[in-house]
Formats: sequence, C-alpha cells, structure tokens
Amino acid sequence: MRMMIFTFLISVTSLLVAPEATAGPKAKAVVGKAAPDFFLRDIQGIMHKLSDIAFKGKDTPWKKKKKVLLDFFRTDCKPCMKELPEVVAFHKNHKEKVQVLMIALLEEEQGREKLNQWLDKTKPPFPVLVDAYETVAKKYIVKGDTVSLPSIFLIDENGIVRAALEGLSKDLESELSKSLSVADCPSNQKKK
Repeated sequence: MRMMIFTFLISVTSLLVAPEATAGPKAKAVVGKAAPDFFLRDIQGIMHKLSDIAFKGKDTPWKKKKKVLLDFFRTDCKPCMKELPEVVAFHKNHKEKVQVLMIALLEEEQGREKLNQWLDKTKPPFPVLVDAYETVAKKYIVKGDTVSLPSIFLIDENGIVRAALEGLSKDLESELSKSLSVADCPSNQKKK
C-alpha cells in the first residue's frame, strides 16, 4: 500500500513540474506555421477558442471552418484606435469568410473600466475578447518585455498563419488581400 501511495505521489509531482508547465509560452505565431491555439472569454463571458473556428480537417454540420483575423489592441493605443475603422470595413467586406476577433489587452490602471467605457462608445460589430493576463499576447505579439500594438494576424481555415502585420497599416484591405488569396489557393487547402 505504501508503495502505491509513493508511486502516486511521484506521478502527481512529476505532472506539476513537467517541462510544459514551467517552460513559458508555446511557440510564437509565425507566417506559414500553425497558429498557437487559445481560448478567451469575450466581454459577455462567452468562451471563444481559435481551434473551434480554424482547424485541420473537414467542416461538420455543427462546426464550420472560417478564416480568422486577430486584432490585438489596447484602449490607450492611438494607432489601434486609428486603425479600427479599417478593421470594421474589413469585417463588413469579408464577414462571410472571415471571423474578426479583437483581443483587448488591459491598461495597468483601471483597465477593465476603461475597456467597458470604450466598448459602450464604440460598439464594435465583432467579438472583443479580454486577454487580462496577456497569455495570448505572449504567444503572438510579445517580444522580450515589449508588446507591439496594433498587431493583426490572418489565420486560414486550417489554422495556418497567413499574415502578420505589426504597427499601423496604411491600407489594411490591400495588405491582407494577397494573404486572403493565398489562403484561398487550392494548393493551400487540405484534401477533404
């Protein structure tokens, strides 16, 4: 009996200090590679998981694949606010094929309140997910101690990063149109 308890404790301890748990964030988002998966709640509390929208394999009646545009922002980021109308226009032009998800990073002081005030004023037409602890940001946009905003990622319906735009875009639609056509190219589609 003692041996069983000892073995059990060793097993549990090894799970608690497994390299995956202590190694920090997984691989960064790289164009042409699989997008790091994540799940975050939106401001209504609904959970969104990237791999529920863009995933390998076939569509099913209960799970339809779509491309995803991730837009990382913070309410005190002036370039983010300047780019927002282009993100909204992109959403209107491509909402049948592309799911836009805004990912809000919170300001250090009163971040949640400032986000709620901004949302009350702005009312974006797509989900706004809250990355309160910057866990998703660390997988996508953190370089050392620096967060680069605005940052936009286009992910195809198979979960592959097709574009990564850092900083304010001059013309978001044209910058992403080439990546959209690459994602739609038959050679990039998995056999169904």
